[in-house]
Amino acid sequence: MHTEGTSQEPVLPELAELVAWCLEHLDRLAEGYLIQLRSIDGYAHLNIPRDDLQATTAEALELILRKAAGMPVSTYLQGVSEAIGRRRATQGVPLELLLQAVRMVFRLLWTTLQSQATPPQREALDRSAVQLWEAIEFHTVRVHAGYLAEVSRIHRERETEISVILSGFLEKDRPEPARVMHVARTLGLPHDRPYLVMAVALNQLADVRTRASKAGGRAQIHARADSTLVLLPTSGASSGLPSWTEGLRVAAAPPAETLADVPRAWGIAHDLLVSAADDAPMPRTLLEGWPDLFVTAQPEIASSVAACVVDGLSRMADESRRDVLGTVQTYLHTGSPSATADALYCHRNTVLKRLARFKELTGLDPSIPWDAATIRIAFAVEFQGRSSGAP
Repeated sequence: MHTEGTSQEPVLPELAELVAWCLEHLDRLAEGYLIQLRSIDGYAHLNIPRDDLQATTAEALELILRKAAGMPVSTYLQGVSEAIGRRRATQGVPLELLLQAVRMVFRLLWTTLQSQATPPQREALDRSAVQLWEAIEFHTVRVHAGYLAEVSRIHRERETEISVILSGFLEKDRPEPARVMHVARTLGLPHDRPYLVMAVALNQLADVRTRASKAGGRAQIHARADSTLVLLPTSGASSGLPSWTEGLRVAAAPPAETLADVPRAWGIAHDLLVSAADDAPMPRTLLEGWPDLFVTAQPEIASSVAACVVDGLSRMADESRRDVLGTVQTYLHTGSPSATADALYCHRNTVLKRLARFKELTGLDPSIPWDAATIRIAFAVEFQGRSSGAP
């Protein structure tokens, strides 16, 4: 099956004669093009078989010449450009080198046609330069599109492979050494270094990738079923979160000592994220979010603890109760009546009165660490219930 050429200008007979000569000598033209390719830094060192280059060059030249001269183009030739782009992407040719090589075709064809043309043919060639350039641009655009399509396909396959490997790796608290080494090779990560393991809300995946890339791109970022895994190699000296996590819904586990410890750390980070109330302060670490984990793991015990604390406040009006609870919660974060007053835009004495009222009604003093731990569990139950819509 053939399709007609798409040139908008009528083809001059002299140009058609010149193109016909080129089509009879495609092998010679292809050989000359391959010689020119060696002038491109890096192209000669690519692992592309010479027969492959010779065959695809001849097909590309035939397509361009036929398009330029308005000759019929077969369905097969119509798809050659995209096929070349896909093939070179698979072979690992950098896109910049590929496009540079493709655009060299114009110089080759122009000098060849000029050298072979009679005076009338040369005049026709000069008048048809735009048609030749449009044919080369047709080829270039489709090579580029094919390359990008293949890169995208390879990327999707790679993401699928990594997802499957990670699923098997993360489901065990302590994976076997062979699986650890397989993950290390697949992700290009050292197996014996410590890692900061974070879970991030899935709807912030694009933002995480942008921020991590701007920060240096050392983080490995992988979408999971309900959240995003972030692996960041660290020195192990500090478990502090990177500054780019500010403003994101991020939960971090204590650093994993080696890659083998990542699954356990991921379990902690993931549970910290999914157990957090919608309005919970973020980012958060285990030290900040452990009450939520306790509530999730031991809901009946946690609810009983909360009942002992919160029921004492039942005699208060709703508004007063909210004020007292909010003051105690803020105080647990600041540890200072003055800082609490600043955060709530009220007087320090107001804070002290609310803390005293809380102690009077519950028997728990937020300033005592032992009592504060119990209060934190009670608050975790309270705020998780609000987040889930419970009455």
